[in-house]
Amino acid sequence: MHRYFGLTRFSPKVGYLKKLRYLCRAILYIMATNNAKIKLRAFRIENPTLTEPHSGILALLQQVLTDSSTAQQRRMKLNEDDSDEDLLSYFAWQQNSSYLFGMMLRIIPAANGGVINSELFAQQTITIAEVNAGNPDQSQYKDHYYFAINNNYLVTNLSGAYSVDRLQTYINWLLNSVRGSRLFEFTPVTKLPEGIKLSEIKGIEFTGGGQSSTLTTGIANIENGTATKMQELTNSLLDRIFSDTTGITEIERDQIIAAKLLLTVKRKPQDMAHEDYQRVMGAVTRQITNDSGIAIIAKNGNKYTGEAVKVVRDIIVEKTTGNRLVEEQLKQKMESFLNDLNEQNND
Repeated sequence: MHRYFGLTRFSPKVGYLKKLRYLCRAILYIMATNNAKIKLRAFRIENPTLTEPHSGILALLQQVLTDSSTAQQRRMKLNEDDSDEDLLSYFAWQQNSSYLFGMMLRIIPAANGGVINSELFAQQTITIAEVNAGNPDQSQYKDHYYFAINNNYLVTNLSGAYSVDRLQTYINWLLNSVRGSRLFEFTPVTKLPEGIKLSEIKGIEFTGGGQSSTLTTGIANIENGTATKMQELTNSLLDRIFSDTTGITEIERDQIIAAKLLLTVKRKPQDMAHEDYQRVMGAVTRQITNDSGIAIIAKNGNKYTGEAVKVVRDIIVEKTTGNRLVEEQLKQKMESFLNDLNEQNND
């Protein structure tokens, strides 16, 4: 161990404080190599039925994740012409069925990654240890991630480089036989920037064209429950401006011009109840995600991108000697996050 810290031995010539410093560095190094820093993202499960207290997604999941279900039944092909698949390989219900904890795999026919023996698909669940103990000639996996879900919220360690649509699509596929015509939607949980009140918001800026052309977030229309996609509005504005211009492609245009749409927040109407005003403004700010193409503008002139308003939690989870996450510890920290989200929702 000494060679990692510039020591071959503790010489008597080395002072006590220096020895202590080296020991502390050694302890911190060992601790760091046995822990994983994880970022949990939070999503709201939208409930379109106002007469129901929650989404009811857990009851549907219980119908398909029975004691007799197998991993084979949960393999979703990403495309009929490709071999890639998504799989809920492992799941565990909390004792009172208040939430579900699960692990997702993306299976690929590649030369690298873990492997899954075909016999494992006959089991109800497949652990990550079993995945890595497979035959190299069997199915491979590209990556895996965990999630915990209750009737109101979903939390996951799915990398921020990937959209939650990846999990949303799978859950809707898994529930296809029991959900009817309903499609569940996972919306990022957001908050106001630190130290900013609803009354201090001056406007919300949406950028279209240029490098922000991938923006897809909309803003809620409170009256009819639909969403107007601001990206479509800003890009439509650019299309109209350049409709009579020839010789300029859309790609060339977006490299030069970016349209901005600014929504100005008015003062609260005198005849509007404070609760109603909070509800409307909450619906507006709820739509702000981590896209750099959206920003909240405060009355003091400060601008806050989606990065400042998304709800995330950084946690540390121990790793086993096999360099795997201690899943029970991760599950409990996800449960704590879900509980906190529920409490905030009831405030």
